[in-house]
Amino acid sequence: MSAASDAEREVFFMRAQNPFWIFVPLLAVLYSLLACSRTPPWAGSVSVQDGVEIIFNPADPLLPEPEAPVSELWNVQGSHWVDPARVHSQSGFITVVDPPANQIHAVLASGEIRGSVGRPGGGPGEFLRLLDAFSDGSRLIVLDGGKGSVEYLDLDGTYRSSVHLDGQPWGGFPLEGGVLLVKGEFLSDPAAETLGDWVRIEEGRDPTAFTSRSLDPLPEEEGVQCSDLFSWGQGAARLRSTTPQLQLFDQAGGLLMETRIDLPVEAIPDSERESALSELARGLAGRGLPPQFIEQNLVVQEERWRVKCRFGPLRFDASRRFGAFLEQNPDEFHFVSQEGVYLARVRFPTPWRDFTMDAGIVYALTRDPETDLTTLRAFRVDIPSSLLAEATRVLDEASRAEIREG
Repeated sequence: MSAASDAEREVFFMRAQNPFWIFVPLLAVLYSLLACSRTPPWAGSVSVQDGVEIIFNPADPLLPEPEAPVSELWNVQGSHWVDPARVHSQSGFITVVDPPANQIHAVLASGEIRGSVGRPGGGPGEFLRLLDAFSDGSRLIVLDGGKGSVEYLDLDGTYRSSVHLDGQPWGGFPLEGGVLLVKGEFLSDPAAETLGDWVRIEEGRDPTAFTSRSLDPLPEEEGVQCSDLFSWGQGAARLRSTTPQLQLFDQAGGLLMETRIDLPVEAIPDSERESALSELARGLAGRGLPPQFIEQNLVVQEERWRVKCRFGPLRFDASRRFGAFLEQNPDEFHFVSQEGVYLARVRFPTPWRDFTMDAGIVYALTRDPETDLTTLRAFRVDIPSSLLAEATRVLDEASRAEIREG
């Protein structure tokens, strides 16, 4: 057996073991529709490093047009919403999380508001400090920072059970099968065990560490690492937010593959950094904090604010099998196929506070700068289905080229 065929078998065996590649044969059928495509040649490449497939995307997406068609379907404001900060959708059931009110508002895919659950308090169905809430189709999974627990409720808000967290949660998101990944301060040595204190939560089981895989800082970041975990496929993805780099994990925290987009790390101008530090100092002083505490915070932030952490958050649409992340300044929306190919970029007229994707629809929370009111907006983004087939084709060609050259 030749070296080339051995390498080829390794690449395709890796893909066969990776759930992100299950749908590839279906897309191959669609590729026949692309004979007259205007898509230019893909300038990316594929390599295997330490047994992990890495996809290198160029700075320009696969879709040649600068923007995909976008249309707003509807927008709603709840009369009693206080200050919603998170939005999620599961099979057309949208949850709008309102932390100051300790409430979760339900909205249907049609834009109809269906009521709210939760209230301030320490009892069943009450929240001391609501952080986030998700629906898995039959129940609500609620993260309460005040109680330090995960609460499980029926969709009407009826209490079912809870899992106490030995530590302080900050946030999280669900995986398939009822698993919840939670970030916070939990373990005695979190840097060694979870590298960011991410733990897996399952109803009726003790929390366990998620992954020990690190994301080494880039030289351009000057020691400042900006990254976080998000839901992706059946597992999770870590997004580096200084320049798009995604590590894709299975549910147990094993690394499946990696994809990168050649967008540069941007340094923060000295004038912009000094202005931000001055504003931070005024804000901390206005809260009556001690001068020594203020100075310590300024030193930490001065080091952190050397490069822009402008990409994120990342969201995944399971039904369409692609993900997307935001870019701030400019406010752009970047799409990536489940296989890891950079598909398209879209610009929206207003910045978003948070967003989710479900069945090809983007649900975004926007805040009016004058009234401070939060609005939930639904957008349709017309990403051509044939583009996914094109992504499969260029990736297969790049893999075969890597095998030949190797």
